Amino acid sequence: MIPVDAARYARSVLSCPEAITLRVSSQARTLDDEDYEVTCDVHGSPVFSASDTSALLTATRSGATGVVEVTSALATAASGGRRLELYLQGALVRRGTGCTCCGDPRSLVALEPSRVTLFCDDRPVTVEVARYRDREHVLNPGYLQRTAEHASDAHEQELRTALTATLGLPLQTLLAASLVRIDPSGVDVSWLDDAGAHVQRLDFLRTASSPEELGAALRSHLHAGLC
Repeated sequence: MIPVDAARYARSVLSCPEAITLRVSSQARTLDDEDYEVTCDVHGSPVFSASDTSALLTATRSGATGVVEVTSALATAASGGRRLELYLQGALVRRGTGCTCCGDPRSLVALEPSRVTLFCDDRPVTVEVARYRDREHVLNPGYLQRTAEHASDAHEQELRTALTATLGLPLQTLLAASLVRIDPSGVDVSWLDDAGAHVQRLDFLRTASSPEELGAALRSHLHAGLC
């Protein structure tokens, strides 16, 4: 596997995980019973939201290192049919605070990778950290897959409204709507109506190069409520 492909697959697995396991060195308390929220990919780092009294934050303050194991939820089109797992090793770093509105102060803890290993069909591939963190992988296939899944699962009503406005379809005839595929240049939308199933391509006015540009393009071409 060439280095650029290994880096792209590694970032895709982190952006589209089936499961994430964090193991921390040099800790007195176990992390197993603690509740963490995970932001999957922030410039190649998994970020955990933890209570200010958590063992994770205590370990971070003491200079602990960690290992994050990620199993892939990539579809066949994104993984090339490969069985992929990702291992990240590095220092734990506090990244500020999370939401404080719920009465439970949270801290953000990131693992800063110093070693990246991609397992492809059980074969380890060492990935260069600098290449792995390169901004060219920010709109990786895993991120695009998760974006399409989120829009379809959480914003189906907005998608129906968008198809009515964009394609002139009668709202009352739409039984379902979803995003089949997103890439930096456009989106494939699908819908089900009385006549059956349909798919149509909508091209963006310009190719997106960041998550912010991609989100703006989706809101512009489909619905302002998409996030």
